[in-house]
Amino acid sequence: MAFIRRLYNQNWLFPPNILDLIDEDYVCRLVDEVIEGIDFNEIGKRYDGPGSPAHHPNVMMKLLIEGTIDGIRSSCRISKAALENVVYMFLSDRLNPDFRTIRRFRRMIFLFILYSLT
Repeated sequence: MAFIRRLYNQNWLFPPNILDLIDEDYVCRLVDEVIEGIDFNEIGKRYDGPGSPAHHPNVMMKLLIEGTIDGIRSSCRISKAALENVVYMFLSDRLNPDFRTIRRFRRMIFLFILYSLT
């Protein structure tokens, strides 16, 4: 029986664009569009000051929402998905936030929403 020859050692001349790997009607495109339309300036003020640059709140929120849609609640699993899953790579702009960063953002956004409602 003949098999298709595998090219696992073959390098690509042009790597694929991550946008080409995700269908137009996939739910992550909607998540991206909705979150990009939200103004996170108030949350961004919390990041002013010394220290290394933080991940943008848009990126973190996209990861949390996609994780919720996919049934992933663990910040460790979301962080791992950002390394392995094309959808999460697309939403995180190929940035790989640490699970601690995701956990801190989740806690911070929860408190921000809680204080905004009171």
